[in-house]
Amino acid sequence: MTKYVILQCTNPECNFRFPSEIDNYGIYCPFCGERLLVHKYTLDNGYAQFGKKASLHLECVLDNIRSSYNVGSILRSASAFSLKHIYLCGFTPTPAQLKVKKTSLGAEISVPWSHSMNALTLVQQKKQDGYRIYSIEASLTSNSLLNCSANSLCDRVLIVLGNEIFGIDPEIRKISDAVLQIPITGEKKSLNVATAFSITLFYFSLLFHKPV
Repeated sequence: MTKYVILQCTNPECNFRFPSEIDNYGIYCPFCGERLLVHKYTLDNGYAQFGKKASLHLECVLDNIRSSYNVGSILRSASAFSLKHIYLCGFTPTPAQLKVKKTSLGAEISVPWSHSMNALTLVQQKKQDGYRIYSIEASLTSNSLLNCSANSLCDRVLIVLGNEIFGIDPEIRKISDAVLQIPITGEKKSLNVATAFSITLFYFSLLFHKPV
């Protein structure tokens, strides 16, 4: 258990409240200069187990993702959902770069990964090996992610994520079993690629979730 403090300004007009490490905090408000009240807490940083999911072999291809931070975030989500492998293709940054490691928080150790120069060649081989290919991309011809059912997923699934500007290679889209997009009802019609990946993983995990 991690111990920490929450500090609150005694000035009612300021009323600033914020958390801090237990051995590294001041006694005066950084905004108004009045004294701070100290409240000590213990962080419950465990994780409740809600059930077990059935076996689903998930892998992912990153097709020329440009952002190191997106790659790190994707690796972290991949670790959380027990992905079997991440393929970093083209100019996608690898965990050899410090910016990727900074965001992945060690996930590059628990998730097997490799680099490939050509995402299309890799996906073609996976298709021949019997993988179900799902490209995640918003377009006028995409299907809703919510239309996927457990029956539409085979034992081995390959998720493809594309470049933040140009999307997934059109030739990969052509050989995909489905191009899926996340239904969005708000004004903004696009999601960060790492966010879209996390939502997709969570939905797939729901399809195979078994209650305790």
